[in-house]
Amino acid sequence: MAFLGHTDPWGFALRISARLRDPKRDAGRSFVLIGDGAPLAGAHVQGHAPEDDDQSLGLTHLWFEESPDHLRQLVEAIFDRYPHESVYAPLHGVSTPIEKKLGSALTGLGFRPDEYLDLRFDLSEVPPLGMPLVLEAWSLPTDGAFRDLYQLSEETMLSDRAWAWLKRWRGPFLPDLWFIARETLDQEPVGFAFCGTNEHRVDASYYLTAVGVLPEHRHSSEMLRRLVVSTLLDLGAQSPLGRIETSLSSKDPKLIDILRSLGFEIDDRYRLLVKLPS
Repeated sequence: MAFLGHTDPWGFALRISARLRDPKRDAGRSFVLIGDGAPLAGAHVQGHAPEDDDQSLGLTHLWFEESPDHLRQLVEAIFDRYPHESVYAPLHGVSTPIEKKLGSALTGLGFRPDEYLDLRFDLSEVPPLGMPLVLEAWSLPTDGAFRDLYQLSEETMLSDRAWAWLKRWRGPFLPDLWFIARETLDQEPVGFAFCGTNEHRVDASYYLTAVGVLPEHRHSSEMLRRLVVSTLLDLGAQSPLGRIETSLSSKDPKLIDILRSLGFEIDDRYRLLVKLPS
């Protein structure tokens, strides 16, 4: 709290300590770098179990006393203790000057600053669509086609490590929730939609990992809109009382506008430092 500029950090700490639900567990996830008996930097870890499919690591409450090198040293030690594939450090309630200080400390570790929006949609509210796209589910023989389509649509190249991570991000990889979209079965793909869930049921919670169309369909938002609605229709047929969530970078305003026009609601908007697989 002192690092964030709170006017009464010690008093606030005393007041908030009484609200901790499990102090022992929280303490086990809180790390402080000590030098000559004095605290130099700290971080709280939101980790994962070794058996989890999603090997993402969360870092919160980052701070350092004097040198950003101390925070970098602490985070490197945390990385050694918690094997991971991606790392997220949300910066809730952090001022711009503090954000820059944290960014300068962690940039050398592969972090980049971003702004995310968390959105959600109830599948019972899927809008009508005149001409849905045909969705083809993933299979092992089509893995290469899925990967090529993703790279062409996103205009990026993925390593084997990053492709494997994308499949397991937000839960176990479910082939029947990864789609290639076509106008008709005999036509070339126009885009993709990758989703996941922790369990199939009538009120399941899905996560939209990635969605996009090929560059030649970006002249308007119509194809991307049809792709999103087609995906919602498919998920809604499986879980009519379910919901779908996603987190998008503010650097993709077109997709955000499409989702909002379809009825997606913004749950949260926040700055963060993110480190994704190379």
